[in-house]
Amino acid sequence: MSATQVLAGNGGEVVSVLIVDDHPALRAGLEGLLAHAAGFSFAGALASERDLAATVARDRPDVVLLDYALEHGDGLSACFRLKQLAEPPGVVLYSAYVDRLFAVPATLAQADGIVSKTAPVDELLRVVHDVARGERHMPPLDHDAMDAALARLAADDLAVAGMLLARVEVASIASTLGLSDRAVRSRSLRIIGELQAPDRIGQDEAIGELQRVFG
Repeated sequence: MSATQVLAGNGGEVVSVLIVDDHPALRAGLEGLLAHAAGFSFAGALASERDLAATVARDRPDVVLLDYALEHGDGLSACFRLKQLAEPPGVVLYSAYVDRLFAVPATLAQADGIVSKTAPVDELLRVVHDVARGERHMPPLDHDAMDAALARLAADDLAVAGMLLARVEVASIASTLGLSDRAVRSRSLRIIGELQAPDRIGQDEAIGELQRVFG
């Protein structure tokens, strides 16, 4: 099935997608992908998270396709901040490094989906489309990976981290622990920062896949 056919029969729904990626070639390739794929519209592209919240508030994209490894900024923290908005978009983290270990900080950041930059474009489109419909594309959390991640945290952060992993909302965490929402958000961002993983694979595979489809 081609990228232009992946959403055939979706009832005419159009998914608007905002791209956040600091690599110009990937931004251009993803824009071309969205322009050619049935059922999608390109809502714009940003090179960093600097204007992300304002852009989302103005343009109301259905999904933000967010690079995990931004040169200026932090994709995981940006994801968490987006999901705290009153009407958050779906967020798909787009990373060269996706495995059972990455799923833990991505879940803490409240991502709706994760997809590898080496994945076929049809898989990318399918994940974005499903997230726009309110579905999640997150792998099951591996207990060993969770234990390894939690072992890196301070003892007083474990309760917050555990509830974030269970997808408990910040307001409920705050109520349960007797903290303010702001304190929980601040602590959550600190936890996410502690669990940053290196993006160990380069951009070439993703660019090559986009060039294969459109080149």
